[in-house]
Amino acid sequence: MVVRRTLGLSYGFHDASAALVVDGVLVAAAAEERFSRQKHDPNFPALSVRWCLEKAGVAASELDAIVYHEDPAATFTRVLASSLAGFPDTRREFVAGLKVWLGKKLWVRNDISKRLDVHPDLVRTLRHHQTHAAQAFLGSPFSEAAVLSVDSVGEWETAAITHATYEGGRPALKPLARAEFPDSLGLVYSTFTAFLGFVPMDGECSTMALAAFGRPVFADEVRKMVRLDPEGLIRVDQDYFNFRNFYADPFTPRFLAALGGKPRSFKDRLPFDCLADGPSEAPADMNFYADVAASIQLVFEELMVGLAKRAHESAGSANLCLAGGGALNCVANASLLKQPWIERLYVPPDPGDGGASVGAALYGDALQGGRTPGKVGYGPYTGAAFDETRDAALLPHAKPGRYRRFAVRGWQPRPGETWTSERPADFGAVIEEAAAAIADGKIVGWCQGAAESGPRALGNRSILIRPDRLETARRLSTQVKLREPYRPYALSIAEEEAGKVLSLTKAVQTPHRWMQLSAPVRPEAQASVRAAMHVDGTTRPQVCSREDNERYHSLLKAVGRRTGLSAVLNTSFNESGYPIVGTPLEALAMYARTAMDLLVYNGLVVRKT
Repeated sequence: MVVRRTLGLSYGFHDASAALVVDGVLVAAAAEERFSRQKHDPNFPALSVRWCLEKAGVAASELDAIVYHEDPAATFTRVLASSLAGFPDTRREFVAGLKVWLGKKLWVRNDISKRLDVHPDLVRTLRHHQTHAAQAFLGSPFSEAAVLSVDSVGEWETAAITHATYEGGRPALKPLARAEFPDSLGLVYSTFTAFLGFVPMDGECSTMALAAFGRPVFADEVRKMVRLDPEGLIRVDQDYFNFRNFYADPFTPRFLAALGGKPRSFKDRLPFDCLADGPSEAPADMNFYADVAASIQLVFEELMVGLAKRAHESAGSANLCLAGGGALNCVANASLLKQPWIERLYVPPDPGDGGASVGAALYGDALQGGRTPGKVGYGPYTGAAFDETRDAALLPHAKPGRYRRFAVRGWQPRPGETWTSERPADFGAVIEEAAAAIADGKIVGWCQGAAESGPRALGNRSILIRPDRLETARRLSTQVKLREPYRPYALSIAEEEAGKVLSLTKAVQTPHRWMQLSAPVRPEAQASVRAAMHVDGTTRPQVCSREDNERYHSLLKAVGRRTGLSAVLNTSFNESGYPIVGTPLEALAMYARTAMDLLVYNGLVVRKT
């Protein structure tokens, strides 16, 4: 029996990652940031590659194919053409682009060959949006689907519509339409993110969160900036933007005049609070930024619906797969699911560039044939798992008082604080202790098994509290997460009780299981999950079944026996600006410097007393 091993790689821009597929099965996938501890690490994913190969017991010399997530030659033509289009104003882009691309980026195949000590012929490249289409469709349960991918820019494409099917056991990705740089919906949204004082390619989630506090009073102005053309594709008025000149602000004076305000400095605090009982009182200038956020969010949703409509009509399919950074906008995704012409929606666990390595590996493998439609799928728990035994041996020697100077703002270790640890023989006892702590209003760090891929914590690298305790949520924000108060938390709920809390337009779908959709909370249930609900009455749910995550589902049920609702507020196990923790030592370090009350790492329970 021939076993085929395919390595997928994504790096060079942001969120570098690696994935390994062995005979059609995704056996490992992880972002480089989880090992390097550099958030959105763009560099060659050497650590991720090493881990993937070690997990599968495969040497680089035994790989049958290595697939890179984009075509560097095509990307270089776009960089060169764009920098020449505005010459001489873009001469700095021209010089910098030549240095970077002729010096390094253009020779990706040789770079990979040298780093892994394999023949260059083993390395192949895909088009970037082809990779996105593959990661969405091949992970889905569909035998055919319309695929929509939206991001900032790949080679030339900024959005692509594909009809995906199988032919003879091989995936067939038929391109139907595409938008090209500089007509980029992703870059427009990132420009508004920068205007609002957030970091582009990172702070788009803050733009989405801020939108709930505002009114879309600038929507008509935004519609003049970006629209759908008669073909149903994105068109951007370049008079408002500087997409070709990366040494200038991304917005032009015409953009500023249209909105009638100046960009927000990141130093200017936004006074909005998603945990407040009523509308947040804010100065007019701060309400202005909330209104701008609401306006771009509304137009973004409208345009995503328009693109999806074009995809549906072109492909003739009621199944829709989403990928690209635009698919991380869970509010827009919820708008899509409301459309009557979409019956089933699929969004992969990590639809952005961090998951592109998965698409590259799956597609490279599936092209060999023999794959059954709808059976290639994968879940979110593809990251590294760790044995906590060695790091737990440090605990008897730990002196909590020594970590005082490393503690987060607003919290200090209590005088005389000590730690105790235990490893119960029965994991059921671990679940019961964690559930009791959550029910008692404590903050619990919960780590188990393989890490999740993507930015969502789904019960394996999570911090958990009761979803009805606002005071605990505030303590979580200020003494653990260092989280801005306008950003809401997510909700994990057992599938059996989801209908009591969530108002869903259609049956529970895969994106509900992976926090890829926002959902309205039923009015009668809002008090029971208020800490995990946004001011607009929605939450970003993880609807968890026993089949999804048995241990986490058991914890939810144990919480339900104590509180009456099998649900928790769930947020990622990291402080603001840091990647999600991976190793036991990283979890222990965060536990030491924050106000978390209890830490569970696999079978180890650590308490502060």
